Amino acid sequence: MATRLTNQLLNQLLSDLGFQPGEVSKKNHRAWRHPESGCVLFLPVNKLAEVPRPADIVGIRDQLALHGHLDEDVFDVFAAEGKLPTSSSEPG
Repeated sequence: MATRLTNQLLNQLLSDLGFQPGEVSKKNHRAWRHPESGCVLFLPVNKLAEVPRPADIVGIRDQLALHGHLDEDVFDVFAAEGKLPTSSSEPG
């Protein structure tokens, strides 16, 4: 059964992949930094139970794949099911 992707699940995914949340900017965005790869992702600080904006989902998906953190297909499973597939849960 499909799970609705929420900001809380997306934040948890980034944390599980080793990203560290930064301070909230004046424009209500948070930088998530990955210390080893140098990848930085920016997400608006939204209500945790709400669905992320489509542009944010696509951007996170693309950047995680580009930097070798998570394959696009694995991210798609996560977005649909709310969890990483067990056989592909290891970060890139």
